[in-house]
Amino acid sequence: MRLSALTPSERRAVVIIGDLLLLTMALLLAYGIWAYRGDHPFTIAFLKKKAIWFVLSPIWFFLAAVGGLYEYRNLVSLERTLRGFATCGAIILISYTLLYFFAPKESLPRGVVLYHAFFSVGLVGGWRYLLLLLHGNPLFRRRCVVVAKGEEREGVISFLDQYPFYEVVGVSAEAPEMIVPLQGGDSVDLPSFVRTFDVDEILVTAPVYSDREVTKAIVFCGEKGITVTPFPLLYEELTGRVPIDHIREGWWHLLPFRVAETGMLYPMLKRTADVIGAILGLSFLGLTLPWVALAIKLDSKGPVFYRQVRVGRGGRTFTVWKLRTMRADAERGKAVWAKEKDPRVTRVGRWLRKARFDEFPQCWNILKGEMSIIGPRPERPEFVKELRDLIPFFELRHSVKPGMAG
Repeated sequence: MRLSALTPSERRAVVIIGDLLLLTMALLLAYGIWAYRGDHPFTIAFLKKKAIWFVLSPIWFFLAAVGGLYEYRNLVSLERTLRGFATCGAIILISYTLLYFFAPKESLPRGVVLYHAFFSVGLVGGWRYLLLLLHGNPLFRRRCVVVAKGEEREGVISFLDQYPFYEVVGVSAEAPEMIVPLQGGDSVDLPSFVRTFDVDEILVTAPVYSDREVTKAIVFCGEKGITVTPFPLLYEELTGRVPIDHIREGWWHLLPFRVAETGMLYPMLKRTADVIGAILGLSFLGLTLPWVALAIKLDSKGPVFYRQVRVGRGGRTFTVWKLRTMRADAERGKAVWAKEKDPRVTRVGRWLRKARFDEFPQCWNILKGEMSIIGPRPERPEFVKELRDLIPFFELRHSVKPGMAG
């Protein structure tokens, strides 16, 4: 398989696997140097005694997922990648420092923590920077054709310009089954264009489905192994949001409602990951809560925690707990939408929100089965009533568990 043919999900999997391998390598290097400098035997038996500290990799993945470090809009931005990486690294370093005081001192020497921090930044940071460079390299770009009409065609092209690993090589002409090279030239039929320009993917918007000739051409290309993707699904995969402007009456047919498509294994694995992640999250919260609670109290009057009613799977309501990030009188009995640079947010709250640390009490909801680590964010009942009238198919989000990280 050509690297340019990797889908966004496959590219994300490459990033995750690379991160976990390099973090483990960083810990091995840290222990190796510490053992060498201290004249300790660096053997399998030695590493088995230190095995508890290899829990770093799943902790990193959990924090990175919650912090949005694996969302595509962050993967393709150097600034967002470095900011998220620094936040996760700082949290883990604080965790190690705190654990150091509670664990037997011989199990985690301070030198290992420092060496590990150094190698983690170097290896994972270098890996992420390399990926950013490769994203813009022509050899790694995913060549695609946009089959759309009118303004939607321009909107799709404009959206894909934000993602350097997507290269639009052709767009539909006035007759949508005919494709025009983006760099200029004569229009040709879709199957011929796909062969000539070595296309990896065809992106389709809803209105063209009603055109019989377009549908025949798309089906033919799909039978030849070309990926055909409805644009709303790609948009959701890359951004984590649904493109409201591209939602049509038949959009729900794209969603995996059938039980056969999920089976039994996936829910079991997802629930196992949720439970493990929730236990890790609650453990981390327990270790850091005294200092965080003190900071919240010193910053503003009011409780450390606050609770709200949210709407979950099946439209059922449940109570979520969060660390307080706003003034105690922020709403005065009435539900109010949060704003960017909201003046109600406290100084400590601003940091908690940026690090997503205020969400950690929701690990208890995950453990209870009311939420999942990944899923649509649960909204308040007042907002659900408002949004279901504004956004088509909004209540479809209640067909799955809400998530701590959207």
